[in-house]
Amino acid sequence: MAQTRRAQILMEPGEYSRLEKLARQGGVSVAELIRRAVKEQYFAATTAAPKAARRICGMNLPVIEWDEAERDIVEGHNGALP
Repeated sequence: MAQTRRAQILMEPGEYSRLEKLARQGGVSVAELIRRAVKEQYFAATTAAPKAARRICGMNLPVIEWDEAERDIVEGHNGALP
């Protein structure tokens, strides 16, 4: 097992109760729920953004001039922009 570090947090009782309920529903501990949230919020985005950018760049989307794009937008809104 990899070496782990301990972190301690203090929470409002109501917030902790909500986490306990979510953890029970998911069949995990509160600690695991918090670990997953931290990974999703702070670590997943750093790897997902470049992957998404590579996928978008690989789509071979057409490149058009702004005037043409603006015309398409206006026509899509039936001539009325919000």
